Amino acid sequence: MGGALPPAGSTGEPQEGIITFYTTYDKDSVAYYTPELENGWYKCAVSENKLTEFPPQSAAEITYNGKTIRVLVTDLCPNEGNAQWTSRADYFFDVGENAFAVLDDTAKGQLNVSIRKIAYQTSQNIHFEVKSGLNQWWLAGRFYDMRYPLAKVEVSFDGKNFTPMQKLSGNENNWWFIKSGSGMLLSDVSFRLTDVSGHTVTGTTIRALSAGGRYDIGVNFPY
Repeated sequence: MGGALPPAGSTGEPQEGIITFYTTYDKDSVAYYTPELENGWYKCAVSENKLTEFPPQSAAEITYNGKTIRVLVTDLCPNEGNAQWTSRADYFFDVGENAFAVLDDTAKGQLNVSIRKIAYQTSQNIHFEVKSGLNQWWLAGRFYDMRYPLAKVEVSFDGKNFTPMQKLSGNENNWWFIKSGSGMLLSDVSFRLTDVSGHTVTGTTIRALSAGGRYDIGVNFPY
């Protein structure tokens, strides 16, 4: 899933590529919405053909003509309806209009830029948001504020035995993780997360989950 990422403050090998921009952002229609970003970061949608290289919550520095912005992958630019861009091997991101404007005039529509992978340099803990439909047989949700993208998610209802959560299928559901089965006890829930760089962390126990709730799991991946 994209390979190891560099630690905060350093950068991966630069790549040359193309970015475009969007003018509207509908949180109800995006695949990987992140409600809040750190100051100085911008949201972006990754080309569907670059999704393996830059999975959700990937961070990158984009440099153009001596100016640099930092972006976090929070959305998908799907092949459907965007093939004129996503079919190109050198097309990476559709960034917010405000981010594009930092680099150059939006009248240009596209830019040839330098792109480097970095860690998301956050001081926050990872958060878990519960999807609607929560019950004793079905738990689903998604994670935010990871310093590196997720590779594996496991859940425990007794604090000792962890079992994998599966990703919901379909682009509109990407990176919602689900665990279903009879007899699950949702009063006490803890997560064990592994990122694409191989870091594994176990969060603190969350009690009394509620649908739509957003919970601090008390840890983040190390740099």
